[in-house]
Amino acid sequence: MTYTDLTFKQFCDLRSEFVDFKLKDMTNEELICLLKKFMINEVENLGQQDLKDRIDEYDEFLYNILVSYVKDEDNSYEVLQEFFDERHADDWVNDY
Repeated sequence: MTYTDLTFKQFCDLRSEFVDFKLKDMTNEELICLLKKFMINEVENLGQQDLKDRIDEYDEFLYNILVSYVKDEDNSYEVLQEFFDERHADDWVNDY
């Protein structure tokens, strides 16, 4: 098949179908990598205060925990893991 002239709607549908196909064809690892790149891109140009504000919007306690972790302070890894576990402690409730 060669190039085909499409209406604008058909062209939009073709793009959407192509993206759907590529996503379905990806492994979980590839999807995570793609999503991480997208999310890094969202915050890449933020200054420190804007990034802090964005993190605070997500969770008011997370900024201090992450700062401690990236500074490699004592027990920061354990604190981060505990925080993550607490956020997801009730996930099983939503499975029913």
